[in-house]
Amino acid sequence: SSGINAEYGEEASLLRELEEAEAAHSAVQGELEQLQKQEQDLEEEEEELVRECNKYEHRLAEVKEQQTCLDNELRYAHKELEKLKKTNIFNTVFHIWHDGHFGTINGFKLGRLPTCTVDWEEVSAAWGQTALLLYSLAKATNFKFQRFQIVPYGSQSYIQGETKFPLYTHGGLRLFLDAKFDQGMVNFLDCLKQFLDSIEKMGTFNFPYKIDKSKIGDQKGFYSIKLHFNSEEQWTKALKYMLINLKWALTVVAHSKRDK
Repeated sequence: SSGINAEYGEEASLLRELEEAEAAHSAVQGELEQLQKQEQDLEEEEEELVRECNKYEHRLAEVKEQQTCLDNELRYAHKELEKLKKTNIFNTVFHIWHDGHFGTINGFKLGRLPTCTVDWEEVSAAWGQTALLLYSLAKATNFKFQRFQIVPYGSQSYIQGETKFPLYTHGGLRLFLDAKFDQGMVNFLDCLKQFLDSIEKMGTFNFPYKIDKSKIGDQKGFYSIKLHFNSEEQWTKALKYMLINLKWALTVVAHSKRDK
């Protein structure tokens, strides 16, 4: 009888130890699950912070680029302010400005972006104004272009060379099948370079952006004026740089006319 009681006592003791071990295991399991949940929450929080950080870094880079562009323009503006500050007929007729990433002429955006689709009619109208401006500047200074003629004809303006190169497009599939619009823009850039070079040779002014065949830019980078094999962002930036140079050409010509 005492042996049986001892056996029962030992079994009860083992059951208690087993229950305590199971309770401890459950507690540890619960704690482990809680820690795993906390770890997952922290990983998700870290991923969110990385995403936010990348977003802010990208925005910061954009702001810095805009600031650099504005600083460059501001330096040129201060440098030339005393010489080139009076209102003139060219500035009245041709208003060149910017709207975000776009260069504009008389309110028309010149370019397109994936985030801001501009109608091709507006782009063609902007090219018409741009062609008329360079044509007028050349005429005012008796400058003759080599190889090409600029024919300002509203939103159907073109460059006349061996054939007619349009400075307009209706978009669609034809834009990518026909390279004449691209060649028209390259030929216009050629005409602009001829005109700007003639001003720089006088030794009185250096334009902020240099032209190299179908590209325009500065020491930070050159951008193609062609649409083919190019991004809309880079094309629009090239057009903006071109308008900035034209704005300075307009001011220089007006200034030289005023002094005569």
